[in-house]
Parts: sequence; C-alpha cells; structure tokens
Amino acid sequence: MRLIAPSIARHALLPVLAGFLLTASLPAAQAQTMGRTGPADDEIVLRLEAEGWVETQTAKLIVAIDMALQGGEMADARAQVTQTLDGLVAAVDWRTTRFSRQMDSAGLERWQVIAEARVPEAKLAGVHDKAKTASKPGLSVRIADIDFTPTLAEHTEVESQLRAELYRQTKEELARLAEIFPDRAYRVRMIDFQSDGMPVPRQAMMVRGMAAESAPAMKDQAGGEGLSVSRRIVQTATVILGTTAPAPERRGGPGQEGKPKP
Repeated sequence: MRLIAPSIARHALLPVLAGFLLTASLPAAQAQTMGRTGPADDEIVLRLEAEGWVETQTAKLIVAIDMALQGGEMADARAQVTQTLDGLVAAVDWRTTRFSRQMDSAGLERWQVIAEARVPEAKLAGVHDKAKTASKPGLSVRIADIDFTPTLAEHTEVESQLRAELYRQTKEELARLAEIFPDRAYRVRMIDFQSDGMPVPRQAMMVRGMAAESAPAMKDQAGGEGLSVSRRIVQTATVILGTTAPAPERRGGPGQEGKPKP
C-alpha cells in the first residue's frame, strides 16, 4: 500500500479549492455588473485648439564691461559702470546679472560686469558704435547679446486670450447640445489646458558677437525700424461635458419588478 504525505495532499487540493471558490463567486460578480447602482454620467470628451502669436517690440540687451583699476580708482568704479550703461541706452532699467573681481600680477584689480536691460527697439540703433566709443584703455565695453524673445508677461497675456477663446468654444458646444438634446442638460465637468509655445520668428534677430559678414543684412547692426518678432502659441484644452444618465427602464408597473415574466 502506497501512502501520500500530508503536505503533498494539501498542495494537491489547493487548485481544486481555488477553482471551487472562483466558481462560487461568479454569480455575485455577474449580479454586480448587470445594473448600475446610483447616478451615472454620460460624457462627451472634446479636444479644442486655439492659436495666437506673441509679439514684442523690445529686446534684451546684454552688455559686458571689463575694467582694470588701480587703487585710487576703485571708489569711482561703480559710478563709472552706471555712467557707461546709461551712455549706451538711457532711461531703461539696467540689472547687473554677474560681477567678478580679481587681482592680476601687475597689481591691478580687474572687474567684469555683465548687465542687461529690456530695451525698446528704437533705442537699439547705433548701440554697437556707442560701445566702441565708450571703450578706452582700462575699460572695454562690448555688446554680448541682443535677444528679441518675447517677455514672460507678453507670453502670459496671449495665453490668457487663448483660454478665453477656448471657453467661448466650450460655451458654443454646450449650446449645440442643448439644441439637439434639450432634455439632457449637459454641463462642463472638466477643462484641462495644455500650452505649446513654438518659436517661429517672422523676422527674428539674435545677435551674438555679430560677424562682420552678417552686418549688411541688418541696419546699423542693431535692428532697424519696425522689426516685429513673433512666437507662435497653440493652446489646447481637453473638455469633458457630462449629464446625468437616465435611469434604466423597468418592466411592468409598480410592484411588478420581482414577478416572473409571463
């Protein structure tokens, strides 16, 4: 006679018990999926788009100033930097973004100042010539960059206008649904905005240590009159419109739900 170890017998019974439990739970699962419990929504999902252009008439002007100072000149160095920047472009808000100082082997203190300002396009004319004129022994002034990328405020303003356009499209869609389904009362359940700003300059100009051969293509090497640089923005929205779904129809009159169908 051959005996089966108790542990082996238990392992052999596990698949049988699992199959039995799964079979026993099927009617309950099927009963839950047969009908809805509580109110449910019918939904319409839309993807809307609006396009706009961010335009700017100003540029970010970046200036690099290198100075070699002796001991008695340090007290007036800051005033000299301010005077040099105002001589390039007056009545703008200059910001110092970088400052370094070190002593060289000849005993001179060397300063390097990087400053930038948002400058109207009309004030950029002749700025390279002004930088050359301001340079002298012990003082080097050069235009490091002229960037016509729109500002954050200009970008945000256009995005706000595009969102208003998408709200208007959503309202029109609700009006169409009310006309076609007057008894459903659709409403806005969710609006999810996504912005895609793609730089597509129409007459873009980025000046980075401008080469001599590129100068004839630009008036005065610093932007001519009426240049308008634009950035294309596509604002999209995923809109979900919903309404309460009608209750399932019941067969028979009151009190007849539980009776068998003849």
